[in-house]
Amino acid sequence: MGCQTVPVEKVETKPPVQIGMGEDLAPIKFDRVAFRIRRGEPIGSINANILVCSPNSGKLYWNQGRVLTRDMEFSDIFFDELDRIGFDVLGDPTKMFAGAIEGAKKPEYLIGAEVQDVKMNLCEKVNFWTGLPNGLYTGKASIRINWQVYSTFQRKVVYETSTKGYTEITEPTAGEGPLFLNQAFGVATANLAADQAFLELLRTESRMANFVKNTGEAAIEIPGSARFHAPISKQIDQIRPAVVIIRNGLGHGSGFFISPNLIMTNHHVVEGSNHVKIRLITGREFIGEVIRRHAKRDVALVQVEAGGYLSLPIRMEPLKITEEIFAIGAPLDEKNAGTVTKGIVSKFRTNQFGLEDIQSDTDIQGGNSGGALVDGQGNLVGLTYAGIGETSIGINYFIPIYDALKKLNIEIKERGRS
Repeated sequence: MGCQTVPVEKVETKPPVQIGMGEDLAPIKFDRVAFRIRRGEPIGSINANILVCSPNSGKLYWNQGRVLTRDMEFSDIFFDELDRIGFDVLGDPTKMFAGAIEGAKKPEYLIGAEVQDVKMNLCEKVNFWTGLPNGLYTGKASIRINWQVYSTFQRKVVYETSTKGYTEITEPTAGEGPLFLNQAFGVATANLAADQAFLELLRTESRMANFVKNTGEAAIEIPGSARFHAPISKQIDQIRPAVVIIRNGLGHGSGFFISPNLIMTNHHVVEGSNHVKIRLITGREFIGEVIRRHAKRDVALVQVEAGGYLSLPIRMEPLKITEEIFAIGAPLDEKNAGTVTKGIVSKFRTNQFGLEDIQSDTDIQGGNSGGALVDGQGNLVGLTYAGIGETSIGINYFIPIYDALKKLNIEIKERGRS
């Protein structure tokens, strides 16, 4: 009886794209793998032999069915292949706590691999004297992958491409099918790294924000705005559009305009990223660049292209205990953008860094971080940054606006001053 085999396509490894020394590429991360192969589908053959195939040769069948998973081995292979070429790929398998490092980057793109076809012919060696299999294999395997690139800014798949991979092992090796599959996946990953259009996509985000001028550490002047004096209900329709959603990775926070092209938010909302996605309450979206940060005060400044955006008038005088205040942001879900909650100033406290916080019973939830805190007339007095517990229990903390401006070295230009 002859060996039962299937065609295994031989695929060459393409030369990688050329990445310039120090070139700024968007950070990427391998996220998941899907196997789109039906359970029971024949994918190859497995034979036992000394010199030729034995009578117990048979077919290999896919026994997993359709699977969507996060595979550590594939993730490690993806990292190794793209990192050595020069891509900005996250998930270094040699650093166990990479995700916990303060200031760790967040991916702008997540990469998914859809395995559409696997073929392999394996040969298990047998002991010459006993005729029993010894667990060592030779053979070859091929794989076809459809890659999907998901933008964490746009919240959708923005690029798809297909690559193939192939491996052939001639020295008897322990590992059976998974070893061959992993090696073929590595070649398919290397061929993704040869895709010029994929590289251009990763260059795009950097170009989108090139209009932003880095202001360095010199004082930034912002124009003063006329304060509101009527109750907040009279001008709430002017106030809410000045508060925005900020997307960073797969999460979101809030922010607000302090000038027509500057947005203030929390440091922890933009942590790990130089560029973030801004979404207005109207639904319009654009890119901003993080130009200043102060980690201990938990404030950051994002610059965007000037577009006539309304900013909030700033009140520099301190609040008083029992004074009514209102928090504006996007709690829990982006659909809740522009949500307004009300409370009072409960007390002032000194936090663990020796900085002043405003304590209030104003309700906040995840997603409110970085949002505006305004007084009873709608003037900006602070920003949201922390609470106690996973849900609001009436003890929440806000950063005074005058201290946030000071830590970011921002000065208000007096009206009428040349």
